[in-house]
Amino acid sequence: MPSLESHDLTATLSLADVLRALDLNHAAESLDAAAQKAIARNEPPISLLDHLMREQLRFHMESRARQALKRSAIFPLTTLDAYDFDYPKSIDRDVVERAATLDFVRERTNVVFVGPSGVGKTHLANALGYLACVEGYRVRFALAADLVNDLVASQSRNTLSKRLTAWAAYDLLLIDELGYLSFDSRGADLLYQVINKRYMRASTVVTTNLAFKDWGNLFHNAAAATAIADRLVHKGLLVRITGKSSRPGVAGDSPDEAA
Repeated sequence: MPSLESHDLTATLSLADVLRALDLNHAAESLDAAAQKAIARNEPPISLLDHLMREQLRFHMESRARQALKRSAIFPLTTLDAYDFDYPKSIDRDVVERAATLDFVRERTNVVFVGPSGVGKTHLANALGYLACVEGYRVRFALAADLVNDLVASQSRNTLSKRLTAWAAYDLLLIDELGYLSFDSRGADLLYQVINKRYMRASTVVTTNLAFKDWGNLFHNAAAATAIADRLVHKGLLVRITGKSSRPGVAGDSPDEAA
C-alpha cells in the first residue's frame, strides 16, 4: 500500500471542514461567530477552543437527552419544578428530592409513589424519568396494564424470554397506575418475573393507588403480591401522598396509611 505521509489529505481543509470531518458539526457552524467574538475581546486561541468544545458538548448532551426522552415513551412529560408541593395534604418532599438526585438509579434500588388519584404520582415519577434521560440513562415508561398485556401476548407467541430480557434491560423502568386494574394469576406471575429480573440489577419507579396490604386483592395471589412489594421497597424509597385530586370530578380519598 502506498504511503500517505507525502500527501497530507488534510492540508487543504479549512478548520470548519476539519470540525465537520470529526463530526463536530455544531462547533463548525459556530466557528465564525465565536472567532469574531474572540478577536473582538482579544481572547487567546485556547479560549476559542474551550468555547467551541463546550458548546459542542452541550449540543451533544441535549441531542442525546432528546433521543432518550423519545425512546422512553414518557407520557405526560413532566419536570420536578412544575410540581406543586403545597397542593397535597401531605407529602415527604425531602424523600422526593432525594430521589431526584438519582442516587437510587446508581444504587439500583426503587421508588414507589403511593396515593389516591390526582395527587401527582405520575407527575413525580415521570419527572424522575426526565432527569434520568438527561443524565443519559436508558428509561422506559409503561402503564402497568400495558406491560402485563405485552408479556401475555409475548407468551402466546413463545417470545416471553426475549420480552422479559428487554424489559429488564432499562436502567430505569417507570410502571404507572399499578392498582387501577386487577391481574389474574398469570398476569401477577409475569409482572413478578419482570420485577424479579430487575431486582438489585436496575431501578424501577412504581405509582399505585393501593396500600401494600391491599395488593393481594390486586393480584388475586397473596404470595406474588408480597414478593413484588418486598422487592420494590427493599432498600428503596417510599413516598406516601395524601389529599384530594387536583382533577375536577375525581374523588381523592387517600389509601390506607398502612402500606
